[in-house]
Amino acid sequence: MRCRRFWVEMRSHFLERNKEGRATTVVTEKMFLKSKRATELIKITDEVQRVVERSKLKNGIINVFTLHVTTALTVNEDDPKLEEDIAQFLVKAVPEDDSYAHHHFFRKDGRMAVNAYSHIRASLLGPSLTIPLQGGQAVLGSRQHIYLVELDGPQTRGYVIQVMGE
Repeated sequence: MRCRRFWVEMRSHFLERNKEGRATTVVTEKMFLKSKRATELIKITDEVQRVVERSKLKNGIINVFTLHVTTALTVNEDDPKLEEDIAQFLVKAVPEDDSYAHHHFFRKDGRMAVNAYSHIRASLLGPSLTIPLQGGQAVLGSRQHIYLVELDGPQTRGYVIQVMGE
């Protein structure tokens, strides 16, 4: 059985009219993917564009938000070597073997918190992106692509794509 890397769990559609009677539509989809490495950049540009196409909206904004504190989002060039460089930079900038206050035992559930470096790396990049929508397409530069950045994998990760406009 082949394992899917990307899938959709939730879809919602909301329509609201402003005072002038113009409709604003909000389409929200919760997406999931499976990361393969501890630190990796996963291109999600195509998934974002598919949500835009399903929304049938032409102009507005696209918001992408990660549902995890140890993942982040970024826009960069689609180059596997650059993806490796960015991942390696994050590992060097915030090393795993440093002494972090977050590394401790949670008495209430018996877990160890030993991933402070992942939280710090995610904080440096941020949990969301806003991208203009024009003519039914995400407005990105010719080399720009949207990435979910895994910082504590491999794991199943969720993110939300919300398209708002008319």
